[in-house]
Amino acid sequence: MVLRPRNCVLACIACAACVAVFAAWGVPSLAADADTTLWYRQPAGKWVEALPLGNGRLGAMVFGGVDEERLQLNEESLWAGEPIEVYPDHFTENLRKVQALVLDGKIAEARALGLEKLTKSPTSFRSYEPLADLWIAPEHAGAIDDYRRELDLETGVARVTYRAGGVRFQREVFISAVDDVVAIRLSVDKPGALRAKVRLTRQEDATVTAAGENGLRMDGQIVDVAAPEGYDDNPGGSGPAGAHMKFAGRVVVQTERGTVTSEENMVLIDGADEAVVLFTAATDYRLDKMGFDRTIDPGREADRLLQSASKKTWSDLLRDHAAEHRSYFDRVSLDLGGASRCDLPTDERLAAFRAGDPDPGLASLYFQFGRYLLMSSSRRPGRLPANLQGIWNDKMWAPWEADYHLNINLQMNYWPADPCNLPETLDPLVDWLARLAERGEVSAKRLYGTAGWVCFLATNPFGRTSPSASTRPSQFQNGVVDPLAGACTSMTLWRHYEYSGDRAFLATRAYPVLKGAAQFIADFLVEDRDGFLVIVPSTSPENTYIHPETGQAVRITRGSTYHMAVVRAVFEAVIESSRVLGRDAAFRERLQTALGKLPPVKVGANGTIQEWIEDYEEKEPTHRHVSHLLGLYPFSQIGPSRPDLFQAARNTIDRRGFGGDVGWSNAWKTCFFARLHDGDQAHWYFSRLIARNAFPNLMDAIFPGRIFQIDGNLGGTAGVAEMLVQSQTGQLDLLPALPKAWPNGKVTGLRARGGFEVDVAWADGRLVDAKIRSLRGGRCAVRYQEETAERTLQPGQVLRLDGDLHAIDAAP
Repeated sequence: MVLRPRNCVLACIACAACVAVFAAWGVPSLAADADTTLWYRQPAGKWVEALPLGNGRLGAMVFGGVDEERLQLNEESLWAGEPIEVYPDHFTENLRKVQALVLDGKIAEARALGLEKLTKSPTSFRSYEPLADLWIAPEHAGAIDDYRRELDLETGVARVTYRAGGVRFQREVFISAVDDVVAIRLSVDKPGALRAKVRLTRQEDATVTAAGENGLRMDGQIVDVAAPEGYDDNPGGSGPAGAHMKFAGRVVVQTERGTVTSEENMVLIDGADEAVVLFTAATDYRLDKMGFDRTIDPGREADRLLQSASKKTWSDLLRDHAAEHRSYFDRVSLDLGGASRCDLPTDERLAAFRAGDPDPGLASLYFQFGRYLLMSSSRRPGRLPANLQGIWNDKMWAPWEADYHLNINLQMNYWPADPCNLPETLDPLVDWLARLAERGEVSAKRLYGTAGWVCFLATNPFGRTSPSASTRPSQFQNGVVDPLAGACTSMTLWRHYEYSGDRAFLATRAYPVLKGAAQFIADFLVEDRDGFLVIVPSTSPENTYIHPETGQAVRITRGSTYHMAVVRAVFEAVIESSRVLGRDAAFRERLQTALGKLPPVKVGANGTIQEWIEDYEEKEPTHRHVSHLLGLYPFSQIGPSRPDLFQAARNTIDRRGFGGDVGWSNAWKTCFFARLHDGDQAHWYFSRLIARNAFPNLMDAIFPGRIFQIDGNLGGTAGVAEMLVQSQTGQLDLLPALPKAWPNGKVTGLRARGGFEVDVAWADGRLVDAKIRSLRGGRCAVRYQEETAERTLQPGQVLRLDGDLHAIDAAP
């Protein structure tokens, strides 16, 4: 297979366009690329080499096969299992005993009692499942050459082109949010040369039959079998057996000339010039019930969607999809300078980067790929937030069930939503979190006898808010002892208000959830022997310390730094919200009083932020979790105004080191060092994230070469934004962590707290130009290195500043 000359031509055109844009900004001409395309010289051999498409509800991995194309399909709500909660008997009474033991320093006894009395099977829930596989087998003769497989991030279209037997074959695939279908166009450059078979398959729980002369219909219902007869990834159990979620998929094939016929599970295309294949699916999941709605007929819903889309021509489908997709994607552009590498396939660029070849364009591509993944896995028409794998999964039992992990992973998925100008991607999270909080009120009352709501480490679309984990020991150590995971997630809503300033959103969506989290925490806090209000029992996710008396590695404590950072963040957000909204003055006063009784963040003897309330010895100093630095990022509790904590935070990350080469951990450390204003170290971790944790399709591996998990992609994208613009201190900090590796560049469309949209250009490592658009008006304070400027802007006004922050103009 050989690279077509036109690829090099396209790369040159892209470079010329970039040079022109930089010239318009007054920035020296650069041989820079504006990479927004992943491309390859060969089909995907593995799932982690295929290219992802999504519209928030439907997902597909496109393999680009020659003899047979495979589209591995997902639907966001297709989960095994059913809604289930687990409430151990006399939980509140036994919890008080565990708390007393912890406060008395009897950790081993507290753990034993907690394992016995505060856990109950089934400890977990079942998994997100793949929907189906769509197979397209074209007929052709002769050797294959001139092959190219690509994903255009700007348009959300995957393409495969090649020549065989003197005929040029092309496949174009996208998933339309407008029409809610997977759309595929097969075409040839020789009239009548298109012959192909289209099949739809699923591993289990479904039947596929012909539908008319040109369609297929799949109807199914997940039938769960309990262990030991059926597979269960969780030794503690995942719920009862039974016939659970219903689902359906529909295919229709339309041709230009030629014939199309269907038989059994196959559609045959013969003698056509081109063919359009449309697919869609539905389930009987309903968000407001967080469960099944048996009045929904998935087949009827899929038929309705497909019939509507089938009325459009391919040109109309593509036009509407591309315009809608670009209305999101095109809001942000990033060019990091350097020589163009557009002429190299993405996998070859990745290999060269791993070998030490600098490639700022690959960093830009990775950043934009993260934005693409978020907008493809969390948006309308989708109803659910992005899970551990976004929306893409090919396993009947996904790693960690592809669930919603609330101790860092789900939060990380949404770190780039506001700064990277994709606020709409928060909509499914906000809707789901509101329903989760409602269910969590029941669990808070039944388990703790408190007001407000609670949710633990892991949950799912059915909204489980009782402790969940793979085994009973894990259910206690990861679940029961971390009742603030839901509260931590709710801070995503507060951050969106900080960026948008949308009072209606604060009043109706964010504040009820945040207030409920604060109510639970306020009722749950207990006073320790030092007079501090603390969470008991408490933990720091997945890490252990050496108990000074027993010498054993343990995880239970009181008032961990992680938990107290969450308490402080939620209380401060609710206090400020109540002031803005002019409500709940008495509750505000209660929280204000409690804030004064929280233990302070401490620096240990080794100069690091203490992970626990006491300066314990760490069992694993390089542990991948760095939860005691939540106050540095994503919260804003540790900053330059406290130089002692600021330096201790840096010492903490230096001590943690690589963190086991975990993708999301490398992404988090990118964000940490951006907040520490160390661009070179942030760049080092971001480069490590790409080099060590990127599969050939740039999707993130939680461990090098093992298991896709989307949080590393999305956290890395947030890290790049944080290197270029920060706003957590009440001012816009421009290029706060610019690395030496990116001396020249330009970014447009990033957002900042206070309702601002920011464009920045730099050359030779220094700011050249900045444009700040005020979306809602008000005070605009800007900082670049030691320079500051302040103006009051009207809604829609654009302030342009030079490299010394002198105003060039402030256009209305």
